[in-house]
Amino acid sequence: MQTKYHLLRRAVCVLLTLALLFGSAVPAFAEEADGKNETPVIFVAGFVSTDTVDQETGEALFPPTSKTIRKAVKDAVKPVLKSALHGEFRGLDYPLNKAALSLLDGIRCDENGDPISERTGTAYRRPTPEQIRATYHEDVGYTAADSIYYSYDWRLDMHILADQLHDFIEYVLECTGAEKVDIIAYSMGTCVTTSYLYTYGREYLDSVVMYLGALNGSGACGDPFNNHLGMDSESLMAAVNALLRVDVKKEMIAALADILYQEGVLDATVCIAEKVLDRVFDELYRQSMPYVFGRIPGFWAMIPAENYDYVRETFSAGVVTDVFYEKVDYYHEAQAALPETIERLSEEGMKLSIVAKYGYPLAPIVESREAESDFVVELKYTSLGATCGNYNETLPEDYVQQAHTDKNYISPDRKIDASTCAFPERTWFIKNSSHLGTLTGDTSCENGLLQYLVASDVQPTVWDNPDYPQYLSYFDDGTLAPLTAENDWSSLGDYAKKDSIIERFKKIFEDIRRLFELLFSLMKG
Repeated sequence: MQTKYHLLRRAVCVLLTLALLFGSAVPAFAEEADGKNETPVIFVAGFVSTDTVDQETGEALFPPTSKTIRKAVKDAVKPVLKSALHGEFRGLDYPLNKAALSLLDGIRCDENGDPISERTGTAYRRPTPEQIRATYHEDVGYTAADSIYYSYDWRLDMHILADQLHDFIEYVLECTGAEKVDIIAYSMGTCVTTSYLYTYGREYLDSVVMYLGALNGSGACGDPFNNHLGMDSESLMAAVNALLRVDVKKEMIAALADILYQEGVLDATVCIAEKVLDRVFDELYRQSMPYVFGRIPGFWAMIPAENYDYVRETFSAGVVTDVFYEKVDYYHEAQAALPETIERLSEEGMKLSIVAKYGYPLAPIVESREAESDFVVELKYTSLGATCGNYNETLPEDYVQQAHTDKNYISPDRKIDASTCAFPERTWFIKNSSHLGTLTGDTSCENGLLQYLVASDVQPTVWDNPDYPQYLSYFDDGTLAPLTAENDWSSLGDYAKKDSIIERFKKIFEDIRRLFELLFSLMKG
């Protein structure tokens, strides 16, 4: 069980990465599903699911320790605030670059994409044969709730990571005596699995679930590589509501932020912050990013396919070698071939399902911030092609389903047309459950769906099980149920800025009342 401190470090790491890019964790599955599955289930984890450490001393290098973060903040905040107060942002590149490099020094790679220090690597250690065999239960067999956890050094190129995953699969088969495995690939783990499918095929695979995958990249990563940044108070408030609705103290911060938002104070703050981004990021883009993020092959796997050629020709020019390009090009070949690969392996008998989430904007500091997403990856990428508007929009009233018109693929809330997905009949959507929900352990109810998908004897489709139709919703009480027009809701709540003075004061009064209620509940607790 991860401590609150470790969870905080994971959250800081994700936000830090987005911020430094100007731009994961294991789902806390709990409940078990019916049916017996005789195939071992491997969970391929996401980005920074395990610390990067000094292999000799065990010292954590990334995510940064609290001591390293405090020092970097101390070095950077004073000159930034001083410049912001005077409205002058020149000369900030040095302290910000210094702070960024101090936080990221432990994960840096060379021009070939290899870790600079051979001592750095993942803290992950393979489970023992006894631990692997212990995941089997006499009554239900192997489950998603008790899957065999697999992590990796996320910095490496995907071909190497595919080779390492292959070795691990063979190890699991040897330990269990099974002939095949099931894979649940989460987040960046879908990139590793994409490369694995492209390289090794389906010989050892029965079922694969691509769960919240950056299947065609992510704007949270791609936009910074393209120097496409931006901020606005509305997207920032949506992010606040998405991230700060976990406990009483965070609810209080969200209420205070809404008061500032309604009064326009947040607009002024965002305006200042955007000036900092505009004037400083160009320097960071030239001096820090190419030499840190630009040399980490793992990040290149999350650049959207449509941006890849541009980034390759501009961002990394003169910073990496042909050897590096060979590594990242290989993955983007695998990425482009993914639909064809899935079709071919499905014909050979492999079952593959896709699970995407939505109901959130993207990270609030990138140009794609208004895209429909799970907060980290856009829906159009996690679903391999769903049609949708921005996160706060529905499809036009006169919208007509674009493909597969023999069945209805439009969501009950009229936000998504799944008919344009590469595999619409085996792509599921969950509303109001964020990408980071796995980090906080809020999404254990999703295990039933994942277990259903990996344990099915035949390829499951969205039409087969009334408990798991194409569109589902996560609810405040921690349950998962089919989404309908009647039970539709938004986990972000009402955060829109009110137009009239009366409505604005009513909203502020509600926030103040909520603050007092939360304060009293905190005092009682």
